[in-house]
Amino acid sequence: MRRLRPVFLMFAVLLLVFLIGLGRYVYIKGFTSKWREYVTREFRMRGFEISLQRLTLDPFRGLVAKEVLVYAAGDRRRIVAFIDQMTLQVNYANLARGKMFLDALDLRSANLSLPLDPARPRGQKLKITRLNARLFFPQPESIYLASADARIFDVQVFAAGRLINPQTFRSQTEGGALIPPEWFERVLKEIESIKFESEPPVVDIKFSGDLAHPEKISFDMALWGERIRRHHHMIKNLYASVSCRDGIIDLRQLTAADAFGELIATGAWQPEAHTAQLQAHSTIDVPGLARAFEAPIAPLDDFIFYTQPTLDLRAEWSFSDPPSTQIIGHLGSEKFAYKSVVFESGSADFSWNNGRWSARDIRLVHRTGEARGDLMQVPGEFRARLESTINPKDLQPLLTGATAEMMASLSFPTSPELSLDARGVEPTLRSIVVNGRATLGAATFRGVVSDSPSATIHYENRLLFVSPFRLHPAEGRAGNLLFDFQSGSVRLN
Repeated sequence: MRRLRPVFLMFAVLLLVFLIGLGRYVYIKGFTSKWREYVTREFRMRGFEISLQRLTLDPFRGLVAKEVLVYAAGDRRRIVAFIDQMTLQVNYANLARGKMFLDALDLRSANLSLPLDPARPRGQKLKITRLNARLFFPQPESIYLASADARIFDVQVFAAGRLINPQTFRSQTEGGALIPPEWFERVLKEIESIKFESEPPVVDIKFSGDLAHPEKISFDMALWGERIRRHHHMIKNLYASVSCRDGIIDLRQLTAADAFGELIATGAWQPEAHTAQLQAHSTIDVPGLARAFEAPIAPLDDFIFYTQPTLDLRAEWSFSDPPSTQIIGHLGSEKFAYKSVVFESGSADFSWNNGRWSARDIRLVHRTGEARGDLMQVPGEFRARLESTINPKDLQPLLTGATAEMMASLSFPTSPELSLDARGVEPTLRSIVVNGRATLGAATFRGVVSDSPSATIHYENRLLFVSPFRLHPAEGRAGNLLFDFQSGSVRLN
């Protein structure tokens, strides 16, 4: 027995050297293509089409697949993801019996690259970095994500959930992607322009569902962040909570605060019913936010808000055929300026319904007086009502060209009182007809004092009549004051 001991020792040493050499080989070179085929076949049975460049054995981590390509189901020309490395947890007993042997996947500091258009794998990609995830396969028809965290555009993302029937899922419809790559590219371009000046925002997602019916997958998502900047506008605090149940996406809460105020919103989207709703209350710098996202808000460029306006909004959309939009709300502001005219305050209730719109209880307060009125537009008809004690002379900076020159010929030492009613096919100077009365006071025309305490007003075909309009008795002139907006002339006839 003692003579055999050296033999056993030598055999053990040779076996150890062999195993070390074999381990080093499979760690550096990897397993053969036959073993890689075992792994790809296992993934195919679970509903995933993949290929891997290398399959190695790490002494601390176990079986590691490297340079993994994930393809669209049934089409290996479309690459949907690239994973640099992942650790496989193998049930070797099942492997020996020829059964499904993959129990779990581990990803540690992995990097994923998702082509926006699977048909163009070399095109623009969504990059996911620092990915740590633990993925279990408790049954052939289910996937359980115990936990995952990663960085996407410097946003920290956490996720967990369970899905069944992954083998039935198709990420592509016939002829193209479910979501156009151009839309994805535009969204990613917008995200890249956002800067985070504090800790990275955090997104937490919990999900569950059946991939055979992806429209019924449920999830809960929360987002929060601080000091988020786009161009010159900063959101100091942002929080959003979104859930999906029975195909209805519910915006439970959206809260955003900037240096001026706060936006609070809720809403819902029902894809099967093709409807959406939104309710919002805002005191944030809406013009500044719109400019930061380069929204087409040219009319707002002429406004200066000394305090941010308050906006209450309720909107409903139907995306069926024909589509429809219904909006009601209230807008109010303290001191603001339009061009160079400063108003002390302003407010209005407004509505929009498929081309029908109205603005009611309009109120503008100026240092010289106040204006109140209503506007309404329905197909083929426009109506407006105005009661005003604002001095028209102070509104002259809003006028241009011949209209401004005509206003320059008049002056009002005291604010006139106007009561006007307008009707027409549409709200244009060519369409409307205006009738009303005015208390002129001591108005002057080209420096001559008027002697008309009150007058009627009529506007039609770009002609404005003020009648009667009598000058001071010393002038001995009286008649109708006519403003011809077409020729740019003013005359007394």
